Amino acid sequence: MKTLILKKMNYICNCQKENFFDKEYSYWEDRNVTSDELDIINFITSFKTIKLKSILHIGIGNSYLCRNIDNNYRVTGITISKKEINKANSLKLPNYNTYLCDKYSIEFNSLIKNKKFDLIIDTNLKSYSCCQESFEFMMKNLIESINDNGMLITSINGMTWFKKLKPKLSFSLKKLFHFKLKEINGNQLNILTINELNNLSQNYKLKMSFNDKLCYLKK
Repeated sequence: MKTLILKKMNYICNCQKENFFDKEYSYWEDRNVTSDELDIINFITSFKTIKLKSILHIGIGNSYLCRNIDNNYRVTGITISKKEINKANSLKLPNYNTYLCDKYSIEFNSLIKNKKFDLIIDTNLKSYSCCQESFEFMMKNLIESINDNGMLITSINGMTWFKKLKPKLSFSLKKLFHFKLKEINGNQLNILTINELNNLSQNYKLKMSFNDKLCYLKK
């Protein structure tokens, strides 16, 4: 397993940003897997006709996805939580490389610009974006990294979120004083509409499709 930690993020916009990289922030490493992620895992494991070699997973959480899919896949994981990186390292999973990086940053573009993925997974594509400019920059980076016949999958439930993350000093009997990332309400403009996804799919010549839980953008 390879891990790369980037300590400084730069952005194309001038939005004010919280610094998630100065401390070991806890986020989702010890929490249960979300139903949105389970839906995507079920999709991957149920459709054997999907030819997968490389996966980009944005928001690794407790690494449940990588622990529950074929370990022959090469998985690149992205997170903004050092504690999630530590959890991923402790699992010692093969073919699993993790990066501490903000998907909206210029550094994220540098990480993936020479890589291609058969499948990109992000259950919350727009939920945490600081502005439309950064969101569109991130989407361009993702779409350009999809292999021919590859796809980007997101959660329909996650499209309705509009959250922000706030660093917080917290206390619990198990962890005592520790730093964590707390979810708070964000900008309602971060609700990702079908219209916006449709425009993106047309601009990048992607085929968009849905089931009752997931949305797919396919090259």
